[in-house]
Amino acid sequence: MDEFEKKKKEHLNPVLFEAGAGLLDSQSFEYQIAYLLYLFAKLGVEGLTLTKTTAILDDNEKKTAGQLIGLLKKHIDVDSAAEQKLAKALKARNKLVHRFLIDNIERFVDAHERTLLVKEIRELRGQIRASIKSLDPLIILLSKYVENEPVDIYLKEAKGAFMLSFEA
Repeated sequence: MDEFEKKKKEHLNPVLFEAGAGLLDSQSFEYQIAYLLYLFAKLGVEGLTLTKTTAILDDNEKKTAGQLIGLLKKHIDVDSAAEQKLAKALKARNKLVHRFLIDNIERFVDAHERTLLVKEIRELRGQIRASIKSLDPLIILLSKYVENEPVDIYLKEAKGAFMLSFEA
């Protein structure tokens, strides 16, 4: 690795770490909505089928985050507060995933601007995570009721396994 690549890695790491974490948040947000649609299909909500929602979950039927939210709103009465959170998260997700880095690439050369980029990415991530957090209780409740699956226990186990991986 030449000197330029070493410096680039060192100084862009905070920006790229947050962007990568934002990508994971975005994918989690999309999957959460797909899983919610699947749970509603298992409940028998009219217009949602297990075949279609399973295909979406398995990535055999491609749906954008916006399309998933549209399906949710089409088949479920989404209150205005939840709809606003979803819309805000979708806007943040789209900004982050589609063009944020390339639209701000000229800011990469300045240390202060890189710090501001990290802050902006964290704000976008916060909007996405707020929507995830607001839907989590519903997903936990539905998964227990519909599938008899303790999703909250699985989350705790996964976090525990991750933390144990640092002890070795």
